[in-house]
Amino acid sequence: MGILERKQREFARRERDILDAALNLFDSDDWLSVTVEQIANAAEIGKGTIYKHFPSKEAIYARLTLDFYGALLSHLRSADTEQGSMETFRQVARFALRYHLDHAKFRRVVQYCKRGDFKNRAAPELLQGFAKLDALFDEFSTALIQRGIDEGVFADRPVEQVRYGLHATFEGAIYTLWEGYCWGKDIETDAFVEASVEFMLAGLRAVPEMEPEVTG
Repeated sequence: MGILERKQREFARRERDILDAALNLFDSDDWLSVTVEQIANAAEIGKGTIYKHFPSKEAIYARLTLDFYGALLSHLRSADTEQGSMETFRQVARFALRYHLDHAKFRRVVQYCKRGDFKNRAAPELLQGFAKLDALFDEFSTALIQRGIDEGVFADRPVEQVRYGLHATFEGAIYTLWEGYCWGKDIETDAFVEASVEFMLAGLRAVPEMEPEVTG
């Protein structure tokens, strides 16, 4: 192994250590008060080393969020597409909801990075990263919806409108799963996931045309 390659590996490992330490510290209600110095101490490095990898705390927030969604997209792309569109969508939606549930430690930074005020002050390179990831998710979901429409199992509606409805439903489901309650009551997560998936599918299904009623 060359010296340059070893340094690159050490740099990447240190960056991962920083992100892991930050994520653990962010898993509390007072996470916004966590300082760069606390992250450095948790990662067992100097404070100045943090800034060699990330120019600010918000850059750490963004990187964690991008890593979260990047891993999710990678898993979704591995879905079994040999089955029909309905079952493929069910598998994808179910996995996406459970992925959020299983990675709830990310919920604070992910929700924070969705805020308008964060996006308004984010550096251009961070916004480019989010825009690129959004485009990849749009491409994936559009292909899945269009396939269902082409097969005649999803209603023939403009894909963009379908995506709006799915996005609203999915975001509401994620918020409920991450908060752990709905209308002041604790939720049974498995039942909630399945109900959410079936609700989305109900909105996608093509409704058979009714035969005109014969009178006389």
